[in-house]
Amino acid sequence: MIVPQSFARVRLPPRRAARRVCAITFSLLFFLFSSACTRDFSRLSSRAVVKVNDKTLDAEDFSQLLASRLKAFNTLAAKDSAVVAQAKNSIIQDFIVQTVTQDWAQKNQIFVRKEALDKEIHEIEKNYPDSVSFRKALADQGLTYDVWTDRLKSTILEREVLDQLRKTVKAPDKDEIREYYQANKGQFVLAPACHLRQIVVASENTADLVKKELARGKSFADMAKKFSITPEGAEGGDLGWVERGEQDVFDKAFNLGIGAKTAVLKSPFGFHIIELLARRPGKQLTLEEAAPRITNVLLSSREQEIYSRWLEEQILKARVFKDDEFLKKVYVQTRSVK
Repeated sequence: MIVPQSFARVRLPPRRAARRVCAITFSLLFFLFSSACTRDFSRLSSRAVVKVNDKTLDAEDFSQLLASRLKAFNTLAAKDSAVVAQAKNSIIQDFIVQTVTQDWAQKNQIFVRKEALDKEIHEIEKNYPDSVSFRKALADQGLTYDVWTDRLKSTILEREVLDQLRKTVKAPDKDEIREYYQANKGQFVLAPACHLRQIVVASENTADLVKKELARGKSFADMAKKFSITPEGAEGGDLGWVERGEQDVFDKAFNLGIGAKTAVLKSPFGFHIIELLARRPGKQLTLEEAAPRITNVLLSSREQEIYSRWLEEQILKARVFKDDEFLKKVYVQTRSVK
């Protein structure tokens, strides 16, 4: 499924902040005005930068959003006029999309249920050791818990609106699937692959110990569950079908006999022991084999088309105001962080 760009606004905060090469000043120094204007900070902060229907994005909120977006850039890039202009435009576009989506959802009785929001929050929070770690990750991104929750709620609402629009999409018929297949056969070639499983450990000594236990007849799957440090270890080390070239370390198993195991192999991920379970020759997928993928491609294209038409229609109907004079005078002040 092709997801509209605005639907990806709320992302999982990283466990630790990336390198901080600059900090963006969060004050109203973002706005370059004459001294007469800057005296009245209260009036300036509440000035409408963008207004869509009955919702307003004021100067203070705009400055915070701009600061948040530019934190990912280094000191020079954060002040680059092209970078700043792109960030401004992105903030405005997101606000317009968010507002027209919320207005349409309200008119059509589409709301985010508390249970759905709580479930999504729980799914994200469980990636962290505890709530303190999670809130620290938010703080590193310059977000309060309430602001982050509001953004997540908006993202869920947009997803529910897309689900509603998706109901109007007509599924492709057999003739359309066949026509797509004939025109794009090259997309449906199955590359040669090997079915592999592996055990990955942190030290060579542990790898040698595991290798000896396997030589004594211990179960590969059991040893993977017990020792492997990579996620597939819980599944007995099963990697599924792997094509040549995915990882250099896996390529070394392609010349093995069925059931054979590699020597201990070193990679940036640790020390590997890999077993070859089966081989699969390359082939051209039949129409029947390719049909599910083609259906998804055609549905995604139609969903994107319907969403784009819908969004264009909502924006054309909306009352949109932008303070272009104000936006032109926005500048960015940075300070280095050690």
